[in-house]
Amino acid sequence: MELPPSTTRAYLWMQTLGSPFVWAVNAFLAVLLWGDVMASRFPQTDEYFRYLAQVTDLPWHWKVIITLAVNVVLFVEVSFRAVRKRERQRDEYRTKLQLIDQARPCIILREPEAQYVEPMQIQAIGNVTSVVSFMRVRFVNKPVGPPLPNSVAHGVRAKIRFLEPTPEGKLLLTIEGKWADSAQSSTRDFRQHRNHLLKMDFGIEEERSLDIAFRDEFTGEFYAFNNDNYTYPQMKKPEHLLSGGRFLIRISLLGPWVDQTYELLFSNDSQGAQIMRSLSLQ
Repeated sequence: MELPPSTTRAYLWMQTLGSPFVWAVNAFLAVLLWGDVMASRFPQTDEYFRYLAQVTDLPWHWKVIITLAVNVVLFVEVSFRAVRKRERQRDEYRTKLQLIDQARPCIILREPEAQYVEPMQIQAIGNVTSVVSFMRVRFVNKPVGPPLPNSVAHGVRAKIRFLEPTPEGKLLLTIEGKWADSAQSSTRDFRQHRNHLLKMDFGIEEERSLDIAFRDEFTGEFYAFNNDNYTYPQMKKPEHLLSGGRFLIRISLLGPWVDQTYELLFSNDSQGAQIMRSLSLQ
């Protein structure tokens, strides 16, 4: 599907000069106005052209004026039709683009309560377990238009940035997000690549949760969480430790036909881990 070219003067002249309708009208006009010349060269047609004497006997300059006036009208009419044709082509093009855009995946927060805190016990290395509060965000694929094969999202990755909730928004940490439904990297051979664990497919109306961070309820420590945490005791990767009471978390979802960003405000204080608000940034 190609974008129809722009309407130029050359296009209008080609449409006008190449129009069979224009040539037919001009041929009829030539016979009508200049019939006396044809009758003088072909006497056998004089009987037919004598009925047009009122027109053929006009002065030559009036014939020229009539010819020009008719051709001006023809040019305007044919140009108008050419422009309307090009506009219809562009309208059809825009309609097709709109349908394609509506059929694309649309991954949004699965409201209400898309952001939630889930208490659980985690086990990292050995038999060590710990009670933590996992912070997760739930997404759903809800295409705007009718469900089509292109509405399925494939290979969606999440980039998570932790920032200070200040006007400057100082960046604290950036990690590759882990989908809660993906396999745990700890169960895989360390020699195998793990990049495919970062990607997740979204069927139509399918929901997926994204791991963000967890709070150790015993120590109050707050750690960002992804596949890298599995190789550390109690999943506490030192570089993922976040100090402070509030964090602005920016989640960017990226994939074929997918480019959406959401911001959330988390708090970690004596009352525990809480999600304060969320914001969609298209």
